[in-house]
Amino acid sequence: MIKGAPDILLPRCDSIVGDHGEVIPLTQAQNQRIEQIKDDWSRQGKRVILLAQKKTVSPFSANQEKEVLVAARQGLTFVGLLGIVDPPRDEIPSVVRILRRASIRIFMVTGDFKLTAQAIAEQCGIISDSAMVDDISALLRDVNKGFTGRAIVLSGPELMTLNDNQWDQLCQYEEIVFARTTPEQKLRIVKEFQSRDNIVGMTGDGVNDAPSLKAADVGIAMGSGSDIAIEAADMVLLDSFAAIVAAVEYGRLVYDNLKKTILYLLPAGSFSELWPVVTNVVFGIPQILSSFLMVSFPSGRTCCHY
Repeated sequence: MIKGAPDILLPRCDSIVGDHGEVIPLTQAQNQRIEQIKDDWSRQGKRVILLAQKKTVSPFSANQEKEVLVAARQGLTFVGLLGIVDPPRDEIPSVVRILRRASIRIFMVTGDFKLTAQAIAEQCGIISDSAMVDDISALLRDVNKGFTGRAIVLSGPELMTLNDNQWDQLCQYEEIVFARTTPEQKLRIVKEFQSRDNIVGMTGDGVNDAPSLKAADVGIAMGSGSDIAIEAADMVLLDSFAAIVAAVEYGRLVYDNLKKTILYLLPAGSFSELWPVVTNVVFGIPQILSSFLMVSFPSGRTCCHY
């Protein structure tokens, strides 16, 4: 018995189990009907798994695993399709909307089938208009005549064919779905965006996400994820994905407070307050003034309102 992706296993099937359990040749019409059902289920956001079987004439030898892989390359008998519904969490669409308003682009990177990934992305709000989705044909290899696209869906094998000019065009899209990606391809996605002056935050929970979590500017792991993903990440969301909104809010608040403090100190000519910090950072000299003394000024003014 074998199970797997229909787009991989169906071409290896040359027979099918009939209505009464008999094995009959797989016709072209039946093949097309299976493909149609698979595509229809995928457009509904279902994860589709193909079930097949193959009878072995002789028992396997000591190298059983290798012989099984060889036997599964051809001559399989189609048994059926299995559709699994795994709906996104209720809070995901609202989180995507909030992050979009904060000028953060949200991309989806998954190992699912292309049609399934696009359907789930539409449910989550990552793709806003399904009628305006581009494919790899929209990425020109030699000449960039001007960027006009908004959403695009690509698979992992298609990513391996892109050149630098096509990556330049791809990184300008607001809505991107990467389907059927391997750990190596996830890592390349992170590095390609970073090389084009993008700050990349990567979320994941599996072992296969660990390399890209480590390479991202901010690696974000789920608390329910694997130990390797949590170890590789910079931040762990304990409750749910919605906690990332609070993380962004606090991060921007701290950054904004730092800018206000620096803007206050520099024009005011407060050299006596600034030089202990500079000498500590640049020369590694221990702090002359404590944190309390640097916040509470001699004149009685404080920066607590920042």
